[in-house]
Amino acid sequence: MNLQIPKRRRRAWGLAAAAVALATGGIVLSTTPEPASAVPALVAPTVASPTTASGAPRVALQGPRVDGFFAFTEGAALEGGVRALYAELRLTGEQGGVARRAPVSLAVVLDHSGSMNGDKIVQAREAVVSLLARMHDDDRLAVIVYDHEAQVLQPLASVRELRETLPARVRAVTADGGTNIPAGLDLGARALAAAPSDHVRRLVLVSDGQDGSGEALPSIATRVASRASERVTTSSLGIGVDYDERFLGTVADSGRGNYAFLSDGAQLDPFLRQELEQASSTVADDVVAEIDLPAGAMLRHAHGAVASIEGTRVRLPLGTLFAGERRKVVLELAAPIGASGSLASSAVRVRYVTVEDGTARAIDGGVASVRAVASASEVEASRDVELHADALATAIDAQQVAAITAWQEGRRDEALRMTDTNLAELQRANAAAPSPAYAARIDALRRDRSSFEQTEAASGAGRSYSLSRGAARRASAEAF
Repeated sequence: MNLQIPKRRRRAWGLAAAAVALATGGIVLSTTPEPASAVPALVAPTVASPTTASGAPRVALQGPRVDGFFAFTEGAALEGGVRALYAELRLTGEQGGVARRAPVSLAVVLDHSGSMNGDKIVQAREAVVSLLARMHDDDRLAVIVYDHEAQVLQPLASVRELRETLPARVRAVTADGGTNIPAGLDLGARALAAAPSDHVRRLVLVSDGQDGSGEALPSIATRVASRASERVTTSSLGIGVDYDERFLGTVADSGRGNYAFLSDGAQLDPFLRQELEQASSTVADDVVAEIDLPAGAMLRHAHGAVASIEGTRVRLPLGTLFAGERRKVVLELAAPIGASGSLASSAVRVRYVTVEDGTARAIDGGVASVRAVASASEVEASRDVELHADALATAIDAQQVAAITAWQEGRRDEALRMTDTNLAELQRANAAAPSPAYAARIDALRRDRSSFEQTEAASGAGRSYSLSRGAARRASAEAF
C-alpha cells in the first residue's frame, strides 16, 4: 500500500493561479486581488534578542494561537559581493489552542468518469458515507460529482439533515463519461458560498485521470486562488497512476490545501478523515506572511509556499493553521553585501484571523539581519547548523525535480548525472556538519538513483514511484 498524505499542504512545486514565472529568478508574480478585511489587531514586536536592531539573524513571531520565528540561517556573509542567503519562516498553530471545535462546511468534488469504474468508485462512495458519519450535526456537507459535466448530488446542508438520506444517493453514483474537473471545482465553490460565516470552508477534489475540459490550467488555478483569498481552502487527491500530477498539484498550491497520491481508492477514507480533522481544529485562517527583502536583494526561490512580489516585499499566503501544525517556508536569496560591519536586513510581519472569534491579527516581528564580515570562518561561526541544513537540503531536493522529470521523459543518463551532482553536494555538506536533514535527503536521492537504474519511468511501478516521491517532497518542503 502506498499512501502519501502530508500533515501539511505542499506548495513549493505548483504555481499560483494568476501567476507569471520569471525565468531568471524562479519567482512568481501573483495578480490575485486581496480580499477586503477588517483592520487587524496589532501584536507588539517580539524579538529573539535585544540585539536585533544591531544585527540578530532571528526574530520571534508570537501572537494569539500562533507562534514561530523568521531567521537567516547564517548571521554573517562575506563582504563586498552578491551572496547566496537562506532564510526560514516557521509557524506553529497553538497545540490545544482550540477553545471550541470549529464548525466545518465541506464540499467533496468526486470524479465519477469511466476510469473510476470498478473498485475505485465503490471505495470512493463508501469514503464519502464514512465522512458523513464522522461529521458533527452542525457541520455542513455538499457533494458534487463530475464526468464530462458536473452535477450537484447534494447542495450544502446540515449534516443533521443528511444522515438518513444521503448515503443511499451516494451509493447510487455510477462511473461513466469523461473528466471535466473545472466544472466540478466551480460547482463545489458555488456550494460553499452558502456556508455560515463562522464555518471553516474546505473543498476536496478527487480525481484519477486527466482533465478533459480543454481549459488552460492557469485559468483554472486563477479561480482557485481567488477563492483561497476568500478563505476557501482547496485540497486535491490523485488516485492511481494515471492522473495529471502537475494539474492536481497546482490546484492544491493555488487553493492553499493538501495534495496526496493514493495508489488505490481504499486510501481515500483516511485522507477525508484528515481533511475533516484539520479543518475542525483550525486555529488561524487566512495566514499571510510579508517579508521585506534586504536592499538590492532578489528572491530566487521560495519552497513551501507560492510567493509573490509587491515592490521589495515578498508575500507568502499560507492559508490555515490547525492546532499543533508546524509549517515552514524556505527562501533562497541573492543579496548584495556591503563593507564589513554593514547589515543586510529584512522586516517580517504575519497577518491572520483567529478562528475562535473571527478577529484579524497582525504580528510585527521586527527586523532580522545578516552582518557583513571579512572571513569565511566568521560566516561559518555564525551558522545555525540545523536550520541551515534544513534549508539547503530543501533547496537541493527541489533541484532533484529536474532529475525526476528527465527520467520521466526517457533521459535516464541525464537524470543519473543530475542526481549524482545533487547527491555529492548533500554528502559534502553532511561531512562538514552532519545533520538528520541531510541524511534524510541523501537516502531519498539514493532511492531515486536506484529507481532510475532499475525501473522504466512509463511503467506502473515507475509512475507510482514518481507520484509518491513528488507527494513526499512536497510534504517535507513545508513541514518541520
